[in-house]
Amino acid sequence: MNTEQKINIIIESLQHQERNSSLKIVQYLEDDDLAVKLTAIEALGEIPNSGCIKSILIELTENYDDEIRYYALESLKGYDGEDVFEAIVRNLKDSDELVRISVVEAIGDLNEIKGLEHLYEALTDKEEIVRGYAAEGIGKIGKAASIPILEKYLKYETSSLSKRGFFVGLYLLGEKKYLKLMLDLLKDPSYRVRCAVANSVVDLLNQENVNLIKQSLLSALKNEQTDAARSSLQGALEEISS
Repeated sequence: MNTEQKINIIIESLQHQERNSSLKIVQYLEDDDLAVKLTAIEALGEIPNSGCIKSILIELTENYDDEIRYYALESLKGYDGEDVFEAIVRNLKDSDELVRISVVEAIGDLNEIKGLEHLYEALTDKEEIVRGYAAEGIGKIGKAASIPILEKYLKYETSSLSKRGFFVGLYLLGEKKYLKLMLDLLKDPSYRVRCAVANSVVDLLNQENVNLIKQSLLSALKNEQTDAARSSLQGALEEISS
């Protein structure tokens, strides 16, 4: 069978959800084709929580291939437990940027206070996106004591992409002034930053800020020249209106 045929079998097994579907999918983890392996890992993450699948995914987080580690971490989202937490934080210093992004996102999603120390550590990561996601995660699970720590690191942050995460984190911790600073990033020279802000603000919506956010997005849309950022702005506005 070729790659496409194998992937189709995995997808069909996932869709039918028969008793032996997971066994059919697991066998493709041994395939020589990386695309097939990654599809199988992704499919396992879609199957309802299973102790057996959790163990398999945890083992894959230590694979030599960075893509496999990344897919395994992404597929573990939805699982919890000390074994999952340990598997995640083991990859905090991974050599691959995408793996580290997945790690800091997962720590924030687990919403456990013990994850804070690891997110604090990630605030010094060499990659701007990792630092930003770490700051955002701190906002999700931190307390008031986290505010001065984030503000300390923010003072030396030079990346607008990273600052977005700091602004989100601090706003989630109750520092309302940072919403305006984040919305100001809709004028940033980088379309990636403008996209990131548009995609972030919808998660911060409440009755108090909805008008400010909506007007800021509308104003940004009038001046936006790139297709990518226009799409993000329009998507955010549609979500606000729905």
